[in-house]
Amino acid sequence: MKGMTDPTDEPDEDDSLPLRELHRLTGGGCTDCRTNYSAREAVFSVALGFKDAPRCLPCLATRLGRDRDELGEQLVEYVHRRECYLRAWRAAEGMDGATEPASRECGVPESTTLPVAPAPGSPDIAATWDAGDMGCGELVMALRGRMNNLPAGGVIRVTATDPAAPEDIPAWCRLTGHTLLAADHPHYTIRRRGN
Repeated sequence: MKGMTDPTDEPDEDDSLPLRELHRLTGGGCTDCRTNYSAREAVFSVALGFKDAPRCLPCLATRLGRDRDELGEQLVEYVHRRECYLRAWRAAEGMDGATEPASRECGVPESTTLPVAPAPGSPDIAATWDAGDMGCGELVMALRGRMNNLPAGGVIRVTATDPAAPEDIPAWCRLTGHTLLAADHPHYTIRRRGN
């Protein structure tokens, strides 16, 4: 029966949040332009925290005020550096009929240094949030919601103990245009981008 699970079933190791969301979003239309987005664009939407309002890459770039090609390259790099997203990406490639990984086609470098903007002084903290050990896609989705509640230029102090946070939070800030003012794991200070 649909919706029923056998309580003796073991959790599937490939049942990560990005993979579950990919399957949920497959075959949908862009929230902004209503065209069908690809499975890979669904992964991009989840990585950026838009799982409830998925978009095609051009609309994601427009929404974030970014160049489409540059954002696409950065997102490909991002998903290839995180195992949970990489599993979803590989499934998406199969759904889209991709014949080879897009990471090298786009010219994405093997590694990228993620700069942290220097803090000119002690910023006024508008909000604080303890994300605990929340990780994978859940952390950036919840962080996106909290950033949306801040005014443009507002600063949030985040505590995130997940071991992947030192990579995930700076990469997410770089992708979305928010400024990482300070990063000293598990503490991160982020300024919301101006709209």
